[in-house]
Amino acid sequence: MRKALIALMISLGSGLTEPAFAGEGFVGSWRIKSISSAPPVDPAQTQFVILEDGRVSSTVGCNRILGKPEIDGARIRFGPMAATRRACFRPVADLEAKYLAALDAVRSWRVEKNFKKGATLTLLDASGAPLVTLTRAR
Repeated sequence: MRKALIALMISLGSGLTEPAFAGEGFVGSWRIKSISSAPPVDPAQTQFVILEDGRVSSTVGCNRILGKPEIDGARIRFGPMAATRRACFRPVADLEAKYLAALDAVRSWRVEKNFKKGATLTLLDASGAPLVTLTRAR
């Protein structure tokens, strides 16, 4: 983990972006603000929690989604995620399907801090386009 942290710090340099697993960086609770292929999201119904060991627990309002993505510096790959099997009604069921598809396409991440707006976590595809945008949970 320490090697990944050092590599990320070197690759990102200084600025607003923070390394994985550092202080107020990646670890902690987030609310999903947007999913690229989905209609607007109600952040109050969402949750994305990443623990120091890299395990993720998330929801967009119905099922609990769990997994441990592969994280190597700024690179991340979610792969198959486990999920509970509650019967979700539309539009949440559709949102969940789009969210899982977005997670499957994620290849990197970045955290940006703004003193007025707080921290933003963005999950990006292979070309660097945003797939999922999250804000720090309060």
